[in-house]
Amino acid sequence: MRFDFSPMTPKVAALRSLGIFGGIALLSSCEDQSSVVISEVRDLAGEEQAIRVVDSGTERYRLPRAEGMSTGGEGSQDAALPFVWVTPEGWTQQTGRPMRDLSFSFGEEGEGECYLSRLPGAGGGLEANVNRWRKQMGQPDLEEEEIVALPTKSLFGLEGTYVDVSGTFTGMGAGAPKEDYRMLGIILTSEAGAVFVKLTGPSELVAEQEANFEAFCASLQPRG
Repeated sequence: MRFDFSPMTPKVAALRSLGIFGGIALLSSCEDQSSVVISEVRDLAGEEQAIRVVDSGTERYRLPRAEGMSTGGEGSQDAALPFVWVTPEGWTQQTGRPMRDLSFSFGEEGEGECYLSRLPGAGGGLEANVNRWRKQMGQPDLEEEEIVALPTKSLFGLEGTYVDVSGTFTGMGAGAPKEDYRMLGIILTSEAGAVFVKLTGPSELVAEQEANFEAFCASLQPRG
């Protein structure tokens, strides 16, 4: 009997590095070529749980520290996250936001926001999430072939589906409908888990922050 590691796609491997899920799948092969999948999941304990930071995220990943921008992920609370990032100038990090790993506000009155969240599994699937976001902006659903044709942008070194939609925003916690809003987002899904980065705000403000959104997404890197 011989044991081989089952193949892991680059997307699954990268999302595993973000702590979406754990576990090892082994494929057992016998002479008759019959196979069985053996899964093993264990909790890390003691020193295995320690997150060792030997240098800053900027030094480790050679992230650009532009004037007015700060490197995130190095405070006591941020260090629990398995990734680092660069906070754009004018963005204020928020805390205590359920279902969000990171949350920022921007604009004179904090009317714009950007957040990152992770979900286990496929997180409901790409199609469902794209159309959920479109509904929040009062726009009709897209068909599967239209979603496949959407542009992509890099997130954690992988290609995620890019969403850019305008309309009247009625997202969760948005209160009264907000007209002339725009949403930018990247959705990264696989069997390993799902990562979402979404920015919303008044259309004019979002246009001003579009470059910051792309810079923030590009700065996101696994802590290693």
